[in-house]
Amino acid sequence: MNLRQIEVFRAVMLAGSISGAALALHVSQPAVSRLIRYLEVKLRVVLFDRTGGRLHPTPEARALMREIEDAYHSIDRVRACAEQLHHGVADRLRIATNLSTALELVPRAIAGLKASMPKLHVSVEIATHAQITDQLLAGICDIGVVAFVQTQHPAVTAQLIGEGDVLCAMAATHPLASHKRVTLAALARHDIISFGTETAHGKMLARLLGERSQPTMPTVDVRYAYVACSIAASGYGVAVVDDLTACRFAHTGLVLRPLSKPVRYQAYALGSTERPLSAGGREMVRLLGLHWADARGSGSAKQATHY
Repeated sequence: MNLRQIEVFRAVMLAGSISGAALALHVSQPAVSRLIRYLEVKLRVVLFDRTGGRLHPTPEARALMREIEDAYHSIDRVRACAEQLHHGVADRLRIATNLSTALELVPRAIAGLKASMPKLHVSVEIATHAQITDQLLAGICDIGVVAFVQTQHPAVTAQLIGEGDVLCAMAATHPLASHKRVTLAALARHDIISFGTETAHGKMLARLLGERSQPTMPTVDVRYAYVACSIAASGYGVAVVDDLTACRFAHTGLVLRPLSKPVRYQAYALGSTERPLSAGGREMVRLLGLHWADARGSGSAKQATHY
């Protein structure tokens, strides 16, 4: 496919019709129609189901469109880089983080970074630990900020940012709210909001409960600790989460209780062994460690948990 064919195909996909694509491209409808039919003959696949006066993309067309959109995003990144160079900004820092660290820690560090490097362009994306590892290996991001690291790829570096406590979070009306500390046996007798088996939080919870884990399928399954805390604060179940996330819900009346046998977790700044961090990246890692205690809200967390 040449660039013109890609442009026409993309226009048809976005417009959903030959007429819409022709209008967007300022060409005739027959020209667009001919090119689409030519592509189908050349590729030997049907790209559109022509029913009801509209074009309905086939799975093959959607797969092709995904590849084209990925290419367009790459071109956009090249243009953005060229624009930065034109304005004298040669540095860019791309951060991928899980939601727990994105709530408070990463924003604090970015604010400090921009204060000292105002021309540095910073982009932030929320992703899972597995996605962050893939992005680091592919060169899509420069720094990954994660908690509950379980396994590490040999081509990924990990610098410790700080450590925290795993807490039980529940509404004030929950039976466990009357406990000063929660035993695993008591925890297992109640509905525990699940994180699935593939997430870092989920694996932590599975190891923690072991044979005490509930034999039936969980009734509430989430991906992020932030969502689990929201559900618990609304009156359902117990969320077993990191204090970095839990302390953000102190204003909602969410009750936080430590486990009778303390469980610690670590947060790391991940990087690539193939691409050393820039000055902005090194400063970001330093600021992450600097703001760790503040981001955990240690004062409010201690008050809420009655340590």
